[in-house]
Amino acid sequence: MSTRRSSLVLPLRWVHLDFHTSPLIPDVGADFDADEFARTLQEAHVEVCTCFARCHHGQCYYPSQVGPVHPGLQFDLLGQQIEACHRHGIRVPVYISCVWDDHIGKLHPEWSQVDVHGRARRPEYFTDNYLGWHSLCLNSPYVDYVEAITREVVEGYEIDGVFFDIVWHHEPGCYCRYCLESMAREGLDPRRESDVRRMSDLIVERFMARLSAVVWDRRPQATIFYNGCGRIDQTLPTRIKYMSHMELEALPTGGWGYSFFPCFARYARTLGKPIQGMTGRFQLSWGDFGGLKSPSALKWECGQILAHTGAISIGDQMHPRGRLDPAVYQVIGEAFRDVAAKQPWCQGAEAVTEMAIVMAGEKNASHDGAMQMLMEEHEQFDIIEPWADFDRYRVLVIPDTAEPTPELVNKLQTYLQQGGALLFSYEALVDKTAGEFALAELLGVSYRGSSPFSPDFFRPLPGVNQGLPAEFLQVMVGGSMAVVPASDAEILAEVWDPYFNRTWEHYVSHSYTPAARKAERPAVVRRSNVIYVYGKIFQAYWDRGDLNYRRLVRNCLRLLLPEPLVRTTAPASAEVTVTRLGEKTIVHLVNYHPLRPASHQPTLDDIVPLHDVAVSLRLDARPGRVYQVPGEEPLEFTWGNGRASCVVPEVREHGMVVFE
Repeated sequence: MSTRRSSLVLPLRWVHLDFHTSPLIPDVGADFDADEFARTLQEAHVEVCTCFARCHHGQCYYPSQVGPVHPGLQFDLLGQQIEACHRHGIRVPVYISCVWDDHIGKLHPEWSQVDVHGRARRPEYFTDNYLGWHSLCLNSPYVDYVEAITREVVEGYEIDGVFFDIVWHHEPGCYCRYCLESMAREGLDPRRESDVRRMSDLIVERFMARLSAVVWDRRPQATIFYNGCGRIDQTLPTRIKYMSHMELEALPTGGWGYSFFPCFARYARTLGKPIQGMTGRFQLSWGDFGGLKSPSALKWECGQILAHTGAISIGDQMHPRGRLDPAVYQVIGEAFRDVAAKQPWCQGAEAVTEMAIVMAGEKNASHDGAMQMLMEEHEQFDIIEPWADFDRYRVLVIPDTAEPTPELVNKLQTYLQQGGALLFSYEALVDKTAGEFALAELLGVSYRGSSPFSPDFFRPLPGVNQGLPAEFLQVMVGGSMAVVPASDAEILAEVWDPYFNRTWEHYVSHSYTPAARKAERPAVVRRSNVIYVYGKIFQAYWDRGDLNYRRLVRNCLRLLLPEPLVRTTAPASAEVTVTRLGEKTIVHLVNYHPLRPASHQPTLDDIVPLHDVAVSLRLDARPGRVYQVPGEEPLEFTWGNGRASCVVPEVREHGMVVFE
């Protein structure tokens, strides 16, 4: 079995067709017409449609000899979908639910995942009056059942791939008798959560290896993805070899928000496999049959995915009677028509970046804040872990917290000595055992513990005060560190202390105490190619949204990287990314305008176009031409100091400028 799939180029236009249908519904597929089904997809410019073999209710939608066929279905729905789609040139991966399974959960409750108290686990986000689907254990005989279903589908149909859903154990892991026995064999202690998580990771990886072998041994060209186990953590690089690509489920209005996909995409695209962004046509989330996004919203979401080098999957849920809703596919078709026109400049493109946020440890709010800052400043960056290749990047950002493991310290030392640049903050790289920053001699600061006041204040000095209020003492919330600069370091911002910390005895006004005196310790220190910020500035930006925090970080980055890849007059709300395809370098402009939220997730309606957006791109050589796509309208441009500069007349949901 080959697990190397890096040469794969994904089709760009997918529909993920949910079909979780209760066995209580009697008329399943009653309105299904195979030709109409395939024509509807084709007319909506769909290239790939994921169709259901088996759902969370445990029902099969083909004449299975292994699992229960839905009692309301009288024909081979899956088979007819595959045959009709193939006749119309549409690929069909099949969907197989893996953990949530009502049928087997009721038949074999002893195969359920259980918590530390021995209670069966269920999805936790359902309301109290509905327990949700049973969650089965991937270390129990249930896996034999899932394998048998998979083998039956793979051998019985000309499928183009498999989407395995819900491949995970409830946190921290399962305590059923099968898992306890496995922990004993592995020398793991079920009383330690870290050991339970380790066992859960091993179980999931073994499940993936087993099922991928079943699929690829029979269908070596099939795509494979496991949904639920592709989280951002240290296990993903070991798991990704069992997948052909990464599908990043991120319905913005369905609970994921508009920041989840760009964060995950900037990480996943560095792992050597193609990525796909999955949104939905729903106003909210899965199962929202009567909710439909505006065409502008769906076009914007497609544009964001393209801008991050992803293929696009739009989630839909077919009505139990088996007919695709014409209104839904009118909206999907409008979005995919736009994608199809841009496809020659997107399919197979790679991201061009020059910075990276390093996640050393669990992902947290400081990483989110750093991502938000860099996105709003239109920096071109990835999100990486310490094992990644640092040499690809001109600047590394290590926000707020990062344990200085030997691997990270050694790689960082080499990187800095070879001329790389670093921006780090708060207690990142503090060796708490030694009570000092790792590589303190290179970093230019010595650690002296937490600042005596919280909050305190900082005042940027010339060099990093561009765009900041003159002489204003800016509060640093969330805590800060006391450091001593090296003798050859430059102080870029100073600290001011308040009169006193607020307590029940000492307080003033409604909030924190105002500044009283200049402190001896610095707020921002630069030594050569390293800049340190004393406060928890990235988490504070995520929590507080103070624009002056972002401006300070921007000014620090401009000292480390004076000529960024892109300069633009696009507002901070616009996402700006750079991709490369052969001789073409493409700047993507994704124009975000949310409605004011009420008690729900922000949504998009119509787009307020951007006008006369200046774009300046750093290039190795003068381009032969600059133009917008998909229409290839030429743009006048200037060339000087290694930069090509133009003005884009209008950007609606998603604009693309090609420098060729």
